[in-house]
Amino acid sequence: MVVLVDAKYFGSLLRQARQQNGINTRDAAKMFGIPRRNLIHYEHGTTVISESVLASLLYNGFCLMRCKKVVKLKKD
Repeated sequence: MVVLVDAKYFGSLLRQARQQNGINTRDAAKMFGIPRRNLIHYEHGTTVISESVLASLLYNGFCLMRCKKVVKLKKD
């Protein structure tokens, strides 16, 4: 299967989501299992995101959203 992604568009979404969740690039890179430099290139749209990294970004992003929801529910 081939997934076509606009690198600049997806990168801006990635950066926006990271910033809205208060996560710095170092921690996000660790969470995704990629070098920080690569994350910065992805966020600026200068590097096309490979299929395996895209899968990791999506999986970890959904996990992060789920964890935030659980923590928020426990606080209420």
